[in-house]
Amino acid sequence: MNGHVSDTGSPARAHSRLRLLLLDLARRWPGRAHGGQFSTPAGPPRREHHPRSGRSAGRRYKYKYRALVTPVPRPDDDPEAALPGPVCRVVVRARHPETHRSKLFSALVTSDDDLQPGKPRMVTVVVLGGDADDYLAPGEHFALLRGCDVARGTVTSRVFV
Repeated sequence: MNGHVSDTGSPARAHSRLRLLLLDLARRWPGRAHGGQFSTPAGPPRREHHPRSGRSAGRRYKYKYRALVTPVPRPDDDPEAALPGPVCRVVVRARHPETHRSKLFSALVTSDDDLQPGKPRMVTVVVLGGDADDYLAPGEHFALLRGCDVARGTVTSRVFV
């Protein structure tokens, strides 16, 4: 274009082109539009940026850890308060080392041998969550939950796959 405005033809055509450009701009504008309602930008959806860790908020991350876990003694009449087999789904409660806030993560625990109350065993824990690595680092303590605390553990290492 070299700094020149292209010939738009008639004033009606210029007005129509300007109106289309303004509508497109309004659709793409990240602020509020249309009476205070939030308008989304045109095009493919963008993922929200997580400012602290450089991760996207829309994606689920999986982290794999090896941990030393000790099942807690439980009443015999409570079948839910046990790790039922070599592979089971649990909730991990972990505490952030700096803020000391607790957070719950969905997880899958696998073990090679039977977990007996009071006897520590090595297990593999696969945790879902974008910030699980902030809460679960080697040496950090956590609890496994299935309605109540069923085991306590310490992360020994992270497994990179």
